[in-house]
Amino acid sequence: MRKRIFLLLVMLASACTSIPLPASAPSANVELRPLPTRTPVPSPTPTQMPATASPSPVPDPKFFRDDFLGSLDAHWTWLREDPLNWSLTDEPGMLQINVEGGYVPAHTNSNILLRSAPQGDFQIETQIIFRPTGNFQFAGLIIYESDSNFIQAGRQYCNSIGCIGEGMYMDSYRNGVVVKPNFGQTYRSIDPISIRLSRRGNTYTFEASTNGKVWFVIGSHTSDINPLQIGLVTGQRMRGSVRPARFEYFEIHSLP
Repeated sequence: MRKRIFLLLVMLASACTSIPLPASAPSANVELRPLPTRTPVPSPTPTQMPATASPSPVPDPKFFRDDFLGSLDAHWTWLREDPLNWSLTDEPGMLQINVEGGYVPAHTNSNILLRSAPQGDFQIETQIIFRPTGNFQFAGLIIYESDSNFIQAGRQYCNSIGCIGEGMYMDSYRNGVVVKPNFGQTYRSIDPISIRLSRRGNTYTFEASTNGKVWFVIGSHTSDINPLQIGLVTGQRMRGSVRPARFEYFEIHSLP
């Protein structure tokens, strides 16, 4: 009996010494070292490229605009000036011309504002506030060779044969005589209104717009005048009170 107990104790002791250590348990003789630190590689910094400058637009050598702010451009000239009947201060930012009597062919109307016309085809434009009440009372644009040869287009009151009362009219004069028709179109009670007069060769076209975007052709004349000057014209009042015509700006554009 004692012999069996002794053999059992020997077998248990042998089994305990052969149990392996867990894999996660480090051996007492193993030196633990930290993992090497990885030096971060900096990301490349993007280089700011200089912006390419857009080329400046080439100005149209035949372009001109006067907004009538304080003074007139130096290249304007008055034909038969009456300084008491035009102003840049009565309505600041506008040129006001009081419409008096007289006619261009008769050399009797005053305050025709002119400057040299560009060569070739061109277009002149303005915005006008004007309510004519007297017969033949007129204010608008002019392309001028002389008092006998010119084309004018604008707002007018006319109750003669071939007229429609207050409206838009285009008059072409050759050797002092008006060339019909006058293309009368009704534009009552519309202020302001934009108008423009274009030259293409010997064809002159009158257009009007209530918003400066959509333009309507009023009429067109063929003329062999020499367009030396361009500008603004008022006059032709036969009777009735003096009426102010106000011009917001004046523009010149070249046409292709």
